[in-house]
Amino acid sequence: MVWEITIEVHKRILVFQIPAAPKGIPTAFKRINYGRDGEALVGLSTEEFERIRSQNVQTDWSAGIVPDATIEDLDESAIKKARELYKVRHSSKADEVDSWDDITFLNKAKITQKGKITRTALLLLGKDESEFML
Repeated sequence: MVWEITIEVHKRILVFQIPAAPKGIPTAFKRINYGRDGEALVGLSTEEFERIRSQNVQTDWSAGIVPDATIEDLDESAIKKARELYKVRHSSKADEVDSWDDITFLNKAKITQKGKITRTALLLLGKDESEFML
């Protein structure tokens, strides 16, 4: 996206909005891959190039769904404590939080995904006997 700004007669400034680079794809110009070093734009070292390329293959292990896990595998007292902490962090929603059932709360807190139990949910709120699912 480009904006044109005129500050005085015959003086114009073009402002470019450059989107973030796609994950795993270094930014190149004339076959040279570039990155920032403070305020400067410099060529990427091999190590930096490989780090960017590996972004594409890295996944968030903790966000993974645990297929056989259910809400029963989570500790009720841990969920209660999580609600209390959520209300402190999101005080504008404090009244609303009490009306949510457990799955709605966990989804909104991004601990579960569409009602499915994630590794994060088991790590943070799981019962001791649910540990084997990890």
